[in-house]
Amino acid sequence: MLGYVLRGRDVKPHAKELLEKAGGMSSILGYDPTQIKGLGDEAKIFFGALREYFARVGFEELNRDSIIIDKPEKAYAFLKFKIGYDKKEQFVALFLDVNKNLLGFENISKGTVDRMAVYPREIAEHAISLKATFVIVAHNHPSGELNPSDEDIKITDKLINGLSSLDITLADHIIISTKGFYSFKREHVI
Repeated sequence: MLGYVLRGRDVKPHAKELLEKAGGMSSILGYDPTQIKGLGDEAKIFFGALREYFARVGFEELNRDSIIIDKPEKAYAFLKFKIGYDKKEQFVALFLDVNKNLLGFENISKGTVDRMAVYPREIAEHAISLKATFVIVAHNHPSGELNPSDEDIKITDKLINGLSSLDITLADHIIISTKGFYSFKREHVI
């Protein structure tokens, strides 16, 4: 792929270094290639476009299924390329109707490499405006660690309590990384 970015040059040394520093093929989409001598903004733009392409392919695959998100695997497929490769934490919400059809997607908060501010009221406002019955929240862990922190559990409890008072169910909270995902629902945390 680097041959398309660096035309007329031997890209094997760059490719080898990129694979080594990124940690493998699946991690290249989240690595900043400008950290490698000889790779500049063209490579960064190329891999950013490739990442967006995969995010849209995942969305299209879900679209063929009427965008029903009734399993953590489907939420992960939708969100992996949207937030899984980011170097800063992002907190997002998926809003679903009574049949778990996707009504909307919102990026609620973007933070630093290890924290962010999440306001349950903002999620509730979006859910009410979309007439959502279910909400799935998700955030990424740039570190790759999939286990929830104490703060992750606290915000989940706040969301469960706040949304249930509005007859809205928190269907799941999913932690996403390039290595996979952790579902609070599947692990019986909620």
